[in-house]
Amino acid sequence: MWKNYLKIAWRNIARPKGYTLINIGGLGIGMAASILILIWVQFELSVDNFYQNSDRIYAVMRNDNNQGEIFTWDYTPAPYAPTMKEQFPEVAATSRLTEWDPMLISVGATSMYQKTTFVDPDFFEIFSFKVLQGDISDAMSDPNAIILTETLAKNLFIDEEAIGKTVTLEKQLDLEVKAIIQDLPQNTDFDYTAFLPFQKLEQLGWVDENWNNNSYLTFAMLNEGTDLEFFNEKFKGFTSENSGSERISDFLFPMRDRHLRSKFENGVSVGGRIDLIKMFGIVAIIVLLIACINFVNLSTAQSERRAKEVGVRKISGAGRGMLIRQFLVESIMIAFFAFILATLIVSLSFPWFQELIGKELESPFTQTFFWVTSGIYVVITGVLAGSYPAFLLSSFRPAIVLKSKLQSRHYWVNPREVLVVFQFAIVGILISSAWIIQDQMVYVQNRDLGLNKENLLFHPLTESIRKNKVAFRNELLQMNEVESVSYTFSPLTEIYSDTDAMEWQGKPEEFRPNISRMGSDANLVKTAGMELMAGRDIDVYSYPSDSLAAVINETAAKIMGFEDPIGQVIKDDSYEFTVVGVVKDFIMESPFDRIKPIVIMGPKRNLNFIHVRLKDNLEYAGVMSNLQALFSKFNPGSPFEYQFVDEAHERKFVSQQRTAKLTGVFTGLAIIISCMGLFGLATFMAEQRSKEISVRKVLGASVAGIVRLISSEFTKLVLIAVVIGIPVTWFFMDTWLESFAYRISIDWKVFLWTTLAALIIAFLTVSSQAIKAALINPAKTLKSE
Repeated sequence: MWKNYLKIAWRNIARPKGYTLINIGGLGIGMAASILILIWVQFELSVDNFYQNSDRIYAVMRNDNNQGEIFTWDYTPAPYAPTMKEQFPEVAATSRLTEWDPMLISVGATSMYQKTTFVDPDFFEIFSFKVLQGDISDAMSDPNAIILTETLAKNLFIDEEAIGKTVTLEKQLDLEVKAIIQDLPQNTDFDYTAFLPFQKLEQLGWVDENWNNNSYLTFAMLNEGTDLEFFNEKFKGFTSENSGSERISDFLFPMRDRHLRSKFENGVSVGGRIDLIKMFGIVAIIVLLIACINFVNLSTAQSERRAKEVGVRKISGAGRGMLIRQFLVESIMIAFFAFILATLIVSLSFPWFQELIGKELESPFTQTFFWVTSGIYVVITGVLAGSYPAFLLSSFRPAIVLKSKLQSRHYWVNPREVLVVFQFAIVGILISSAWIIQDQMVYVQNRDLGLNKENLLFHPLTESIRKNKVAFRNELLQMNEVESVSYTFSPLTEIYSDTDAMEWQGKPEEFRPNISRMGSDANLVKTAGMELMAGRDIDVYSYPSDSLAAVINETAAKIMGFEDPIGQVIKDDSYEFTVVGVVKDFIMESPFDRIKPIVIMGPKRNLNFIHVRLKDNLEYAGVMSNLQALFSKFNPGSPFEYQFVDEAHERKFVSQQRTAKLTGVFTGLAIIISCMGLFGLATFMAEQRSKEISVRKVLGASVAGIVRLISSEFTKLVLIAVVIGIPVTWFFMDTWLESFAYRISIDWKVFLWTTLAALIIAFLTVSSQAIKAALINPAKTLKSE
């Protein structure tokens, strides 16, 4: 029986080649799109969720209730992790982790900047990264040891054995390689290549034991069977009990949720990356659904052709269940061929897709899980696409279909028209959403940063440069290509430090705003291209007392309530800084967020970077060669690893750009699939109405009139679809835009252009078949009448 089903199915599929190609092509594209998205979703869900004890690993989070507003962050003081393990028997292991700039690692003449971190011995017990060589326990108990990833070890030692060899950190610390671990996988948010014992920081005296200095991430692993909710109830007063700060409460957050649900409001996780995953998961389902709608529409459109087949088979003894199985076998077979096309599309587009999302994903074709689920996927898609046509065709009564032509069923609402409206409503939603996302991107990218990011580069300071800061600065300024130089605490693209403990005259006792810190030695206003609103810039070379001077931005001046900021004193820790200047608000971190209050302080704190502003209209190849020569003179044996501020700023848009590109790609696929279905329906309608068209031509109808007649039915449906999609798009995109502090207002013109685009797309798709039908010679069509 099943062999007979397959034979008949093959014949019915092979006969109407045009419709079959449209069905297979549409389903294949829809399947390929959904497969790619599901591969990405599977990857995102696996991030930091693959460790041996993933269900017991947590990140420490803290809530700060400041004047009724709860701020959630994940940095902790140095004593936090060991005290936590000591006071709570439910805690099996804890580890601190530093998040610092890349550090210089050297072996002989080979030097490179690498992401390096200091961790506690429990780190490798909590996170089960694979050890390839050496003894992790031995390495973590020795403050003079270092652990390298496999690739870094090969880059430093080439073909030599790395274990037991010495590497130099920042040209200061000689460390012995005592273990090598496998490169960290793509599906982790950790991106370090070298690990050192936290004991080394303590040995060097770089650890501040103050409970108000929050500088480290802390991770914990609970004992098996520990109830998280019960533990968090005990744990919430941990900071207040140990530091006396009653505003702060503590809680553990599952490590597997840290990547996906890191957005907090009022101390509670309200989403994060999971929202993007859900959105594209829905898009994957919708794209596949649009392809299935094509199948349903084309199958039901051909119902009259299959009606007599159904009648004859029923008279021959076939039951309705047998016919349903036959039609489902056909649809599953089409789904199978579509899946073959989808695998070809996926294999060809996979490298491009990896580049688009910025991750090296494992090929799905090497995974048994993929092939097992694909079989289920094909069957479900086939059944989903074929169920309605199968039940519709199998319901025909033999006496009616064999007696005369099958009369069209009259519905108050035509199901086929409803499906076309649904398809193009989705297309309209995707087009307008892609438009709004792009408008938001352009709006933020054009935002005034309050500084000039062009021709400005920064470079980390090494100990060699620190020892000769003044001489190095002077030689840079003597170069014809250099306009200005400034040493800074952090790059102009990041904020490294903030505090709510600053004091100033007239500050209310309970008022504790979070204020960002920056540091500079001189000429930062000129170097960064800021606009000075009052006073002057910091310059320790002209005014030695400027080591305790400060420049504040407009937002800081407003928050502090200064009518005349110049001369005001700001206390920070044990230092008192005198305000010498006010600059126009500028943006260092996310261009999507509100402007933060910033205090630029004199160089009482460490200065870790040098910023160099180059003159305009220079040949960069020669300039960079000259700069490299000077850097090599003061920093021998170290790589020249500079970054341009504009390029670093542009990287902040990567996530949104990927969202925009993905939305654009899947909008395009939805349009293609919908147009394929519309083309098939237009072709079928033109065939069905060929005699009517010929009669109209004989009676004097023009080609243009016939084209309008056929096209108008579809353009009317598309117009209805877009009108339905407008409020849906408005609701979801307005909700999406609310996540940005700096955002556009949705322009009604977007929906006007979307409507025009959808109508033009539909008209161009249908008109080709309409014109073809209108140009047929009526004599050929009517000669048999």
